[in-house]
Amino acid sequence: MIANASYQIIMPAAGSSRRMSHMTEERPKALLELEGKTIIEHSLKILDSRGFRRVTFVVGYMRELFMQTLGARFKNISIEYVVSPNYATTEHGWSLYLTRDSWKGARSPVVFMDADNIYDPLMLDKLMAAPLENVVLVDSLFKIDTREEELVLGRDGVITGLKRGLAQDHGDYVGAFVGINKFSSAFMGALYAYMDDFFAENGPKFKYERVFDNMINATDAKLNYIDTDGLAWVNINHEEDYKLAKEIVRKR
Repeated sequence: MIANASYQIIMPAAGSSRRMSHMTEERPKALLELEGKTIIEHSLKILDSRGFRRVTFVVGYMRELFMQTLGARFKNISIEYVVSPNYATTEHGWSLYLTRDSWKGARSPVVFMDADNIYDPLMLDKLMAAPLENVVLVDSLFKIDTREEELVLGRDGVITGLKRGLAQDHGDYVGAFVGINKFSSAFMGALYAYMDDFFAENGPKFKYERVFDNMINATDAKLNYIDTDGLAWVNINHEEDYKLAKEIVRKR
């Protein structure tokens, strides 16, 4: 099993969070506070405790404030920033693509995760303990609410597609896409190569889930999924999600 310190953590955090603009006028969403710590500090604390040592953020909206706030608070973690100057007119699939040069330096395996996730630390442990190299976490107990969720389709542990706003009774539905994933070096190399052509043809306004979906259906790339088994998490896209995140943090 590969040691956690060998992984590069990649987190897109460039967007202005239009759906929560009334809360993010003065700071990026990842800097909203939950029980005395910012969203991103909660995540970095978990990563630090699990022995991860390299984190790459993609920043754009209020990037100076983001970088100043983190500063050197996490002495054990090397933090790198990749700037997305066109964050307002692109999507986070493009943010992931912008990390290609950072990744090519060491060509490490990657844990790719959303910067606005609050999650039970055991979820990350479960992901890293999975024997497969390319694994996506899904929540089979998730109840669709807004129809904005990303849902995972699959069979026998292998993903067949990622769809947004799909009916939950779809025959291949296996769970909601959590946004915490681990990928091998070989998969990352193939992904960046695929994105070269994908973005050249389609432009930068695509979420990374659309890129994953297109890649696994157009190539021989394979992604596996494992269930969170009911562990608590929330991807913070609305004020209601922020309130739920507070509850999750309080219960730890």
